[in-house]
Amino acid sequence: MSDASTSPPLELRGASLGSGTAARLQPTHLALEPGTITAIIGPNGSGKSTLLSLMSGDTRPTEGLVLMNGAAAPAMNATMLARHRSLLAQETTVAFPFLVREVVAWGRLAWRRTPSSADDARIVDAAIESQGLAARRDRRVTELSGGERTRVHLARVIAQRTALLLLDEADADLDLVGRSHLDETVAALALEGRTVVLVSHDINRVARLSHRMIVMSGGGINADGRPKEVLTAGILGAAFGTAVEVTQEIGHPVVRLPAPTRRGPMPG
Repeated sequence: MSDASTSPPLELRGASLGSGTAARLQPTHLALEPGTITAIIGPNGSGKSTLLSLMSGDTRPTEGLVLMNGAAAPAMNATMLARHRSLLAQETTVAFPFLVREVVAWGRLAWRRTPSSADDARIVDAAIESQGLAARRDRRVTELSGGERTRVHLARVIAQRTALLLLDEADADLDLVGRSHLDETVAALALEGRTVVLVSHDINRVARLSHRMIVMSGGGINADGRPKEVLTAGILGAAFGTAVEVTQEIGHPVVRLPAPTRRGPMPG
C-alpha cells in the first residue's frame, strides 16, 4: 500500500470506462500534485465530464485504478470520499427553497462528529464571505440568479475543506466579473496547497490560470502538459476538428478561430 504522506492527491493508473466500441474513456494515466491547477478542455462529448466523474470516485472504472492519497477511491464510502474531494458538478440544482447558509453548510456534513466540526460555523461564514454572499446568506437559493447559485455551490465546496477540488464548468453561468472572481478563488486555493481540476470551454482564460492543461477528444487524452506545450494549432485542430490560430501574447498562448471568409453586411 502507498504511503499517504507521499502519494499524490489524485492518481489514475490505466483507468478506463467501458470497452471496445462502447468505451466512454480510454485507459488514462495521470497524477496530480498539491498546489496545482489543471484545466481539462475539449469539444462537447469528448469525455471531460466522464473523466471528472472517475476522478471524483463517483464512477467506478471498468479497468485500472483511481487513487486518492494512495487509497482506492471505489473502496471509500460516501463520507470518506467527501473528506478527500469536493465536487461542483455541471448540473447542480436545488429544487427546494433552502437558505444560502444552509446549502453552504452541506459542505460540512462529512465532518460531523469529528474534531474539525467545532469550527463549522466559522468555516461556513468564511466560505460565504469569500464568494461575496454575506448579504444573501439568509436568502432562499431558489430566488437567486444562475450566477449567484453557482457562487453558493462554490462556497459549499470551499467549506468542505478538502485537498482536492473538482469543478465541472463552474464558469458556465458566470458573467465577466464572476469569472474573474472564480479565477481569484481558484488561484488562492492552489496557493493554500489544494489541488484544483476544472473543466471549461473558456480556453484562453484557463490557459492563463492553469499550471497544466489536458486536451481531450473521442474519450481519450490528446495532449497533457503546460499550456504553451499543448495549446498548438495542430493539437487543438485535431481535437476540435477545425482550423485554429494560436499566437503568443504576454507569455501566454492565445487561441482564435480564423475570421469568417464570407461576411454579410454589417448591421446599420
